[in-house]
Amino acid sequence: MYRLVIDCQTAGISGDMLLSSLADLATQEVRRRIVDCLYSCQDAVSWLKIHDLAFKQVSRSGFKAMQLSISYEQEEEEGERRGVEVYDAVARCCKHLSLSKKAESFALKSMEEIVKAEAVIHMEDRSTVHLHEISSADTVVDIVGTALALQELNLLDDDVEIYATRVAVGGGYVSFSHGTVSNPASAILEIFKGRRFTLIGGPVDHELTTPTGAAMLVSLARCSLDFYPALECVNVGYGAGMQEFTTIPNLLKVVLGRVDERYARDSIIMLETNLDDVEGELIAGIVDRLMSNGARDISVIQAIGKKGRPSYILRVLCNRDVMNNLLAIIFRESGTLGVRVQEYDRYILAGRDVLDVPVMVRGREFRIRAKVAKDSDGRVVHVKAEYDDVASMADALGLPYRIAYTMACKSISSMLNTCIDESSSNSDDSSGRRRDDSDSSSNG
Repeated sequence: MYRLVIDCQTAGISGDMLLSSLADLATQEVRRRIVDCLYSCQDAVSWLKIHDLAFKQVSRSGFKAMQLSISYEQEEEEGERRGVEVYDAVARCCKHLSLSKKAESFALKSMEEIVKAEAVIHMEDRSTVHLHEISSADTVVDIVGTALALQELNLLDDDVEIYATRVAVGGGYVSFSHGTVSNPASAILEIFKGRRFTLIGGPVDHELTTPTGAAMLVSLARCSLDFYPALECVNVGYGAGMQEFTTIPNLLKVVLGRVDERYARDSIIMLETNLDDVEGELIAGIVDRLMSNGARDISVIQAIGKKGRPSYILRVLCNRDVMNNLLAIIFRESGTLGVRVQEYDRYILAGRDVLDVPVMVRGREFRIRAKVAKDSDGRVVHVKAEYDDVASMADALGLPYRIAYTMACKSISSMLNTCIDESSSNSDDSSGRRRDDSDSSSNG
């Protein structure tokens, strides 16, 4: 398993910076192939007239980085090109280069995000909206080139997770065809609206994140994270922006890392608050409401607070998509004035199944659900019978719960031994592609 982190928390992200940072991850041969392919796109799009295109090593605030250098013929109607025309150009280039379905899907989704955002903010139909500054040849080059680079680096494979950091959008004002507006511009906000990305202003009075960069970021990354996910660093690429700033290096950093495959990983949100002067019944009610609204797990820990007062620590584990709803419940139901929020990476067992096991006791059959956890090699490491099913069987038979549980566990163990015997005969023939170090290109 691999992870790619797009680090845009310092200088934001633009289309050329993303393409350049990926080119910096690649070998010289791959960079040359990307350039040749982009030149050939002129055969697919009549108005794509590139004079010069190359990746060059430059310095930004003393840091070595890769920069896309491009010059092209400007047509008179440029700036008046409709969004559908640029979308069609991207589609033609993808077909011309025979990009994979995933690479083509990424490119078209990125272009669609731009067109959709412009149509919304200008109250126009997607088929008629004009893109103005985003309708030039470099937009097509940035999007198609990035799709090609991702494909060449195998970064669109299923064993790669892509994340972003918080996104620096800059500050001050930005001038374009519709006048001067505060930064970030409306198109940027529309692209990120409703997405799990945190935007941060500054650290300079300049536009740091462009619509093309934003569109490609939301089409690639799952979400933005406050901190890097756990990874073993394999390679780093730096993409330089056009401007030179005195206070920050104008660089986009992409970090490729390897994740230990013995255990699966995911992330979990922990909400935590201290409660005092509350009754037990109140806490029980909060727990019930939180669990019924998507909490994964809840702990209530007894503690001693300030001035020796007895108190409780309420700790809630949840997924990000239900976090805001659970926060509202905690504030409303508990009266607390603040909740601590932290996102954690966690290791989880690769396989977790629920089996429906028939259990025969005294001539009667009962169905007991069993939670089965397996490691990455398919070995069973933990089994637990569902409490409600065992309790129901115990009541029906007039047995103590502990005896009914023992009976259920014996039947489950017997069934699992059969499953293991059947699956082991097939495992010897199974194979899966693993990315080795040679798959990840180094700077060349």
